[in-house]
Amino acid sequence: MRRHLIIAAVLWCATRRAGAQTGVSGIRPLAFGTLLPGVAATVLPTDPNFSGQFNLTGPNNDYVLLTFSLPSAMTGPGGATLPLVFGGSSVGYSASSSTGSETTFDPHTTQQVRLAHNAGGAGTGAVFLGGTASPSVSQRAGSYSATVTLSATFL
Repeated sequence: MRRHLIIAAVLWCATRRAGAQTGVSGIRPLAFGTLLPGVAATVLPTDPNFSGQFNLTGPNNDYVLLTFSLPSAMTGPGGATLPLVFGGSSVGYSASSSTGSETTFDPHTTQQVRLAHNAGGAGTGAVFLGGTASPSVSQRAGSYSATVTLSATFL
Protein backbone atom coordinates (compact mmCIF):
# COMPACT_ATOMS: atom_id res chain seq x y z
CA MET A 1 0.00 0.00 0.00
CA ARG A 2 1.75 3.19 -1.17
CA ARG A 3 0.96 6.56 0.42
CA HIS A 4 2.38 9.98 -0.33
CA LEU A 5 1.89 13.42 1.05
CA ILE A 6 2.16 15.93 -1.74
CA ILE A 7 3.50 19.32 -0.76
CA ALA A 8 2.43 22.50 -2.48
CA ALA A 9 4.34 25.69 -1.87
CA VAL A 10 2.37 28.89 -1.70
CA LEU A 11 4.42 32.06 -1.45
CA TRP A 12 3.22 35.33 -0.03
CA CYS A 13 6.05 37.76 -0.27
CA ALA A 14 6.60 41.22 1.18
CA THR A 15 10.06 42.66 0.67
CA ARG A 16 11.48 45.75 2.30
CA ARG A 17 14.06 46.42 -0.40
CA ALA A 18 13.20 47.59 -3.88
CA GLY A 19 14.21 45.02 -6.46
CA ALA A 20 15.15 42.33 -3.94
CA GLN A 21 14.68 38.80 -5.31
CA THR A 22 12.84 36.41 -2.99
CA GLY A 23 11.40 32.97 -3.55
CA VAL A 24 10.30 29.57 -2.30
CA SER A 25 10.87 26.40 -4.31
CA GLY A 26 9.37 22.99 -3.60
CA ILE A 27 12.25 20.50 -3.91
CA ARG A 28 10.67 17.20 -2.85
CA PRO A 29 7.38 16.03 -1.30
CA LEU A 30 7.05 14.43 2.10
CA ALA A 31 6.72 10.71 1.30
CA PHE A 32 5.76 7.87 3.63
CA GLY A 33 6.46 5.10 1.12
CA THR A 34 4.69 1.78 1.61
CA LEU A 35 2.52 1.66 4.73
CA LEU A 36 1.08 -1.35 6.53
CA PRO A 37 -2.50 -1.32 7.85
CA GLY A 38 -2.55 -0.51 11.56
CA VAL A 39 1.14 0.51 11.69
CA ALA A 40 1.93 4.22 12.08
CA ALA A 41 4.90 5.54 10.10
CA THR A 42 6.92 8.60 11.07
CA VAL A 43 9.24 10.58 8.81
CA LEU A 44 11.59 12.94 10.64
CA PRO A 45 12.47 16.33 9.15
CA THR A 46 16.11 15.18 9.22
CA ASP A 47 15.39 12.30 6.82
CA PRO A 48 17.38 13.17 3.66
CA ASN A 49 15.20 11.00 1.39
CA PHE A 50 11.60 11.16 2.62
CA SER A 51 11.20 14.54 4.38
CA GLY A 52 9.61 17.28 2.32
CA GLN A 53 11.91 20.13 1.35
CA PHE A 54 11.36 23.79 0.44
CA ASN A 55 14.27 26.08 -0.48
CA LEU A 56 14.16 29.79 0.37
CA THR A 57 16.09 32.53 -1.40
CA GLY A 58 16.35 36.22 -0.62
CA PRO A 59 18.83 38.93 0.31
CA ASN A 60 21.74 37.97 2.59
CA ASN A 61 20.81 37.71 6.27
CA ASP A 62 17.13 38.54 5.67
CA TYR A 63 14.55 37.30 8.15
CA VAL A 64 11.60 35.21 6.96
CA LEU A 65 8.39 34.33 8.82
CA LEU A 66 7.23 30.77 8.11
CA THR A 67 3.59 29.73 8.58
CA PHE A 68 2.14 26.32 7.69
CA SER A 69 -1.39 25.24 6.85
CA LEU A 70 -1.48 21.53 7.67
CA PRO A 71 -4.02 18.84 6.79
CA SER A 72 -5.27 16.41 9.42
CA ALA A 73 -5.59 13.56 6.89
CA MET A 74 -4.73 12.44 3.38
CA THR A 75 -7.49 11.46 0.96
CA GLY A 76 -7.35 8.29 -1.11
CA PRO A 77 -9.45 5.87 -3.16
CA GLY A 78 -13.21 6.33 -2.88
CA GLY A 79 -12.77 9.22 -0.43
CA ALA A 80 -10.95 7.08 2.15
CA THR A 81 -8.90 9.11 4.63
CA LEU A 82 -5.60 8.40 6.35
CA PRO A 83 -4.88 10.46 9.50
CA LEU A 84 -1.81 12.68 9.70
CA VAL A 85 -0.10 14.18 12.73
CA PHE A 86 2.46 16.98 12.74
CA GLY A 87 4.14 17.23 16.15
CA GLY A 88 6.13 19.88 17.95
CA SER A 89 9.35 19.12 16.07
CA SER A 90 7.99 18.09 12.66
CA VAL A 91 9.71 20.96 10.83
CA GLY A 92 13.39 21.77 10.59
CA TYR A 93 15.14 24.86 9.26
CA SER A 94 18.71 24.93 8.03
CA ALA A 95 20.48 28.07 6.84
CA SER A 96 23.05 25.77 5.19
CA SER A 97 20.24 23.79 3.46
CA SER A 98 21.44 20.53 5.04
CA THR A 99 19.32 17.94 6.86
CA GLY A 100 22.32 17.47 9.15
CA SER A 101 22.20 21.00 10.58
CA GLU A 102 18.53 21.71 11.30
CA THR A 103 16.82 23.54 14.10
CA THR A 104 13.41 21.92 14.61
CA PHE A 105 10.19 23.74 15.48
CA ASP A 106 6.45 23.26 15.81
CA PRO A 107 4.70 23.79 12.44
CA HIS A 108 1.55 24.94 14.28
CA THR A 109 3.31 28.18 15.26
CA THR A 110 4.82 30.95 13.14
CA GLN A 111 8.60 30.72 13.10
CA GLN A 112 11.12 33.43 12.23
CA VAL A 113 14.29 32.24 10.49
CA ARG A 114 17.29 34.01 9.01
CA LEU A 115 18.71 33.31 5.57
CA ALA A 116 22.39 32.42 5.30
CA HIS A 117 24.93 34.98 4.17
CA ASN A 118 26.25 33.87 0.78
CA ALA A 119 28.57 35.46 -1.73
CA GLY A 120 26.87 37.47 -4.43
CA GLY A 121 24.10 38.84 -2.22
CA ALA A 122 21.75 35.85 -2.34
CA GLY A 123 20.72 34.48 1.05
CA THR A 124 19.49 30.89 1.23
CA GLY A 125 17.94 28.38 3.59
CA ALA A 126 15.87 25.20 3.53
CA VAL A 127 12.75 24.05 5.35
CA PHE A 128 12.29 20.31 5.93
CA LEU A 129 8.94 18.72 6.82
CA GLY A 130 8.27 15.44 8.59
CA GLY A 131 5.13 13.94 10.09
CA THR A 132 3.30 10.75 11.04
CA ALA A 133 0.77 8.79 8.96
CA SER A 134 -1.50 6.50 10.97
CA PRO A 135 -3.34 3.96 8.80
CA SER A 136 -6.16 2.01 10.43
CA VAL A 137 -6.15 -1.80 10.54
CA SER A 138 -8.80 -1.74 7.80
CA GLN A 139 -7.17 1.01 5.71
CA ARG A 140 -8.15 0.86 2.04
CA ALA A 141 -5.16 0.18 -0.26
CA GLY A 142 -4.14 2.80 -2.80
CA SER A 143 -2.47 6.18 -3.19
CA TYR A 144 -3.30 8.97 -0.73
CA SER A 145 -2.42 12.64 -0.92
CA ALA A 146 -2.89 15.95 0.86
CA THR A 147 -1.62 19.49 0.46
CA VAL A 148 0.59 21.36 2.91
CA THR A 149 0.84 25.11 2.39
CA LEU A 150 3.96 27.02 3.44
CA SER A 151 3.58 30.81 3.55
CA ALA A 152 6.89 32.68 3.67
CA THR A 153 6.87 36.39 4.51
CA PHE A 154 10.20 38.04 3.78
CA LEU A 155 10.86 40.90 6.20
